[in-house]
Amino acid sequence: MAKPRKRQQPRIKGKGGGKPKEASVLIPLTYNDGTSVPLEVLESIHDEVYMAFHGWTIEGAVKGAYRMQTGQKRVEELQRLSIVLEESRIPELEAMIAEWGARLGQEAMLLKVSDFVVKFIPPRTEGE
Repeated sequence: MAKPRKRQQPRIKGKGGGKPKEASVLIPLTYNDGTSVPLEVLESIHDEVYMAFHGWTIEGAVKGAYRMQTGQKRVEELQRLSIVLEESRIPELEAMIAEWGARLGQEAMLLKVSDFVVKFIPPRTEGE
């Protein structure tokens, strides 16, 4: 009888290495003039994240306020996008966010990178 293979933790595929981190990016759902960002634009951002980092999680819509360079208060709806990536690839994500910011006409976009343990836990199989 064949011996069951031990499951390994999935690897985060990438160029570098380093500890896995979770990054959260707030994607605006409207442009600064209040018009909605088209679904195709949001989906293209999701696709870019998937192609680069092999996954994402939408944590839902949030509301936030930001002081514009003009001094005007801007309150907007945002989509919180969570991405697990190798620590060494954070600069790559930052470059992507800068591109999205230009595409979406933003003055700045928020990136938060966690400093806690990130693991992918496989399901237990029979015999383990």
